[in-house]
Amino acid sequence: MNDRLLLFMKKKSGIPFTHIRQIKQGVWLLISNNENWVLKEYLSTFKLSVQIDFAKELKNNGFMQTYLFFPHIFQLEGRIFGLMQYIESKNNGAFHYDQDKNIQSALELITNFHQTTATFVDTFKEKLPYFQQRSKWEKRLIDYYTYINIHRFNPVYSHLNRLAQYGVWALEHMNEHVSYFVKKPHCIIHGDVASHNFIKSNGILYMIDFDLISIAPSHIDLLQFCNRILPLLDWDAERLFSFELLNNLKNERPFLAALVYPTDIFREWIFYSTSNNKEQSKKWSYVQRLTFHKYKERLVFYEKIKDRVEKWK
Repeated sequence: MNDRLLLFMKKKSGIPFTHIRQIKQGVWLLISNNENWVLKEYLSTFKLSVQIDFAKELKNNGFMQTYLFFPHIFQLEGRIFGLMQYIESKNNGAFHYDQDKNIQSALELITNFHQTTATFVDTFKEKLPYFQQRSKWEKRLIDYYTYINIHRFNPVYSHLNRLAQYGVWALEHMNEHVSYFVKKPHCIIHGDVASHNFIKSNGILYMIDFDLISIAPSHIDLLQFCNRILPLLDWDAERLFSFELLNNLKNERPFLAALVYPTDIFREWIFYSTSNNKEQSKKWSYVQRLTFHKYKERLVFYEKIKDRVEKWK
């Protein structure tokens, strides 16, 4: 398949590609003497056309720290492919949230992204879904309860059940502030602000992979961002809100309540529990480490946030 893809893309794009290398499932690196491109497979021409239009709008509105697509949709044997500029991480390796300066850089870029997408969000109202944080987490909690029941005879079960209670508490308080999670002004959120969706090249930070974009208030992305960095901040609330672009959120009760929802634990235990035995044996050490690494610090953080939220009553 790789050889056919290489010949097909060389012919259809007009770019003299010389090599192809699969990066991961559905993604390839195409190499020429002058430039490299990323080839990605999409489920439909509609999804790809939205991505092409979105990347173009970002650039047209001044957000330069991302890629552009080749302005053509490629179809081979019923499969749909998009071609995008390759951003190479030079001399820095992978980007991680392991340093405050990296967290700050990512926050600044996310904020710029939100400010930019707010200017053209209306253009995509018919093309993108509205993100529903509460309903997504309500379903995740139900699924989590269902699947941890499989582990009720495992010594970890009492801890899994305790974490579920934090999820129940968080949703109860989120449901007291329904409008907060859908309120205007809206922007287009990224939807997956994990560190692997940032690339640093020649001192400039870039944002990539917009497959999960949707319409929502900007604090939905910031909520996910906080969930990503908290384990790396040792679950320290003071360190979290010491970042200027997060500081105002420490006074937003529904946001704080949502921080008590253990979304990472729920997601990974559901994924683990729905895997086959072979996959479970591979993932067991990971889910154990995720659950119990800094477990006490996590619970202390949850209790402090709970206390703060409940004092507002």
